[in-house]
Amino acid sequence: MERRTRRPHGIRSRKISVSVSEDDLKVLTARAKRMHRGNLSAVVHDMVVALKREEALDELLGMLGGDRVTEEEMQKLRNEIAAAPPGPRKRRSAA
Repeated sequence: MERRTRRPHGIRSRKISVSVSEDDLKVLTARAKRMHRGNLSAVVHDMVVALKREEALDELLGMLGGDRVTEEEMQKLRNEIAAAPPGPRKRRSAA
């Protein structure tokens, strides 16, 4: 019998209905199985956390007078980070 996932105390949730394409549902369920023991709500929660982070970045850039980062610029940065070889590991010296 599979254990049931429980939310931490104090977190309230609300049930909603969302329509997604079959392809998107496959992506969501695959991630849910891989990361959250099949819990689709946890995947949606992860997506909301990422959106909140993005909104906070937009707000910060607005306060600092910067331009919004486009998705194309973000993808270039992700590609650059992914392509960068890992640097040498720094060793701690015993003091």
